[in-house]
Formats: sequence, structure tokens, C-alpha cells
Amino acid sequence: MLQISYNKKKLAGTFDLPASKSISNRLLIMRALERSKVLFDNLSEAEDTYMMRLYLSFINTCAGSDIPLSLDAHNAGTVFRFLLAYLSRQEGKWLLTGGERMRQRPVGALVDALRSLGADIKYTEKEGFPPLIIHGEDLKGGKVELNASSSSQYVSALMLIAPHLPGGLTIKLKTEPVSSAYIDMTATLMQNFGAKVLLGKNEVCVEEGMYAVEKIGVESDWSGAAFWYEMVAFGMGASVHLPGLSENSVQGDRFLSEVFDKLGVRSVFTEDGLDLIHTGKVAKTIDFDFTHAPDIVPSVMVACAGLGVEGRFSGIEHLRIKESDRILSMQQELGNIGATIAQDGESYLLHPGNKDVSGKLIFNSHGDHRMAMSLAPLAMKYKTVVIKEPDVVKKSYPGYWDEMKKTGLFALKKIND
Repeated sequence: MLQISYNKKKLAGTFDLPASKSISNRLLIMRALERSKVLFDNLSEAEDTYMMRLYLSFINTCAGSDIPLSLDAHNAGTVFRFLLAYLSRQEGKWLLTGGERMRQRPVGALVDALRSLGADIKYTEKEGFPPLIIHGEDLKGGKVELNASSSSQYVSALMLIAPHLPGGLTIKLKTEPVSSAYIDMTATLMQNFGAKVLLGKNEVCVEEGMYAVEKIGVESDWSGAAFWYEMVAFGMGASVHLPGLSENSVQGDRFLSEVFDKLGVRSVFTEDGLDLIHTGKVAKTIDFDFTHAPDIVPSVMVACAGLGVEGRFSGIEHLRIKESDRILSMQQELGNIGATIAQDGESYLLHPGNKDVSGKLIFNSHGDHRMAMSLAPLAMKYKTVVIKEPDVVKKSYPGYWDEMKKTGLFALKKIND
């Protein structure tokens, strides 16, 4: 457990964000498809990206084996889903599995789509869920139908391999995809490497071809900026500079700037990044649709609870199948400070509450990196908080606790369970 104590100093300075693992993992798949040795600048050091690099190297070395080779994606959604599509056309037999939570996250829609292209994939336990046995072989191109209502990663996984399919691929979307900003990201990155991608209202068309992989730099992670937005929202007179963020980013989580403008944080883009400035102008209520930016929801919920703002959150039902059930996890943890989150039709209403808290607040991370990082800034409101499983931040932001310490506002101390 990690104890975080706040000393009420003014928050000011420049702080480092991780590189985007979402961008990094897409680049790595494209590079692997071309057997390229190009090195990317500022590749993510997150656990998920390290795992992707390791497994792609392993796959290249072990391709062709008749004995199923095991790859454990643990709780990394992009690693599991991108590798599922990638392995479907790699010679050899593969056992693709994950941790306990990953085995509860559905993958049937992607498996069905790949099977329709000729993939040989079998479930080893529960139908529609990991683990999977994959016998890699040549796939056909053409058309495929896909339900992407639970994850945009299904679409991105198919898009990334599509240029290497005979005749390319047209993906018919049977439902409106969630997190469509990530589909836009995939398309843009593919186009940057020469792929011909056309995004329509209900379909994605990718022509057959090759990637012209070249050295590029990876953007800083907008998702990681969410926790700094929280800290600035809680800090009177706070001012933070975050290098490497762009107003024209391919990342959908740039939506943060619009949401937190209502929560007392002004975003000012500079030549090399972003300045966050505390304004204190906080709305009494907010109402946003997070369908296409789900990763920022935990931070916005915590900010609302800490600032006393009522919030209506739409388009978040798919948060139930993330690294944790993030709706249930937030209900439980914010309940410690008197906040409630209740379903209202297709939306969820957060009421901040006014519970008096005495002593240390102990928060469970639920094995979820975004839960741990979003709850930590509440030390600024309640003096001391304790975070269980603090190491989960390695999944996306390995340096998070070091950067919090660098602010000079927090004393961080590991304590026994």
C-alpha cells in the first residue's frame, strides 16, 4: 500500500507524461507486419508496450512450431486483441491467454469476424472469452461484419492486418462503435505509413498494400494528463506545464480540455505542450457523453466528487468490461467520501455528498491502473489517502508516483497491508 500525504503547497512546475501506449502498440504491430527494424522515438515504457514488444519478438522467433506456444497478455486489452488478429495469420500454433480479469472480458465478436476470414481459432474454456488456441494460416480479405459496441479494439485489430489481406478488407459495423476516436487514431497512423484507409459512417475500407514504416516520434499520453487536470482542479492557484501534448493530437482524450474547463481548469497550448491553469470557475453540474473518451471517466468522476459537482455521465456502460468494472469500482471507492453513482436511464448520475472523513482514507485499486491514479489526488482534499496495489500504474504510467513526489506537494510512503 502507498500512503500519500498532502502538505498544502502551491502546485506549479513542469511534469513528465508517459508516451502514449495506444499509439506505441499500433506502431509496433505495423512494424512487425513488415518485418521492419525501424526504431521509434519516445516509444512508451508502459508495461503493456513492453509486453507487446517482447511477444512480437517471441512470435517472430517461434513461428512455425507445431506445439502451441503460450502468450499471456495479463490484463492488457490492446495486447490481447491486437495479437489475436496478428497471430491468426502467423504460421504456427498459439495459446493466447490472460489474467483472471481478462478471461472475463468478451472477445467473441472479434473471433467471429476473424473466423469469417478463414481463421482457425478455438476457445479452451468459456465460449466467447479467453483463453484461445490459434492455428495461424493465410486469411482471405473481402468483407466482414462486426459488432463493436463493447470495444473499438476489435475494429482496430482488423484494420491493422487489413493491408496484408488479399484484396484488402471492408469492415461493416453492425452497431455504432464505442471509443471511435481510437478507430480514427488507427486510421491516421496507418495512413501516415502509406496505407489507404477510408472511414465511412458504418464501415471502414482498407486497401491491400504495404506499410512504409518510418521513424516517427510518439506523442505524450493524453490519458495520463487526466490526473494532472484533477490536481490542478483541486489546487488553488495551481499551474502545470505538460510537455508533448498537442491540440491536434490523434488521441481522443484531448476531450479533457473541454470537460475540465467546466471544473475550473483552463488549457493553454504552447509550442512544446500544454499549460493547465486553475481558474476556480467550477460549474454546479456537468453533463457529458464519454462514449468516445472512456479512459478519462474515472478522473472526471473523482474531480466531481472532490469539488462538490453533480455530474451526468453518458456513454459509459462499456466501462464495466475494462481492467475492472469501473462503474462499480467508482461506486464503491467514492462511497468512502459520501458520493453516490446511480443509473438514470442510459446515463449515470454522480452526487458528490458531504460525508465527514476522519483518519486515513483507504482506496482499493481493484487491480486497475486508472482507479489508482485517479483516486490519489484526493489527498489534496482529505490530507492523507492510502492506495492499495500502487504498482498497477506500471501498466500505463510507470513514473506516476515519482512525478507526484516531484511536485513537492506530497509525501509518499509505502506501508504494510
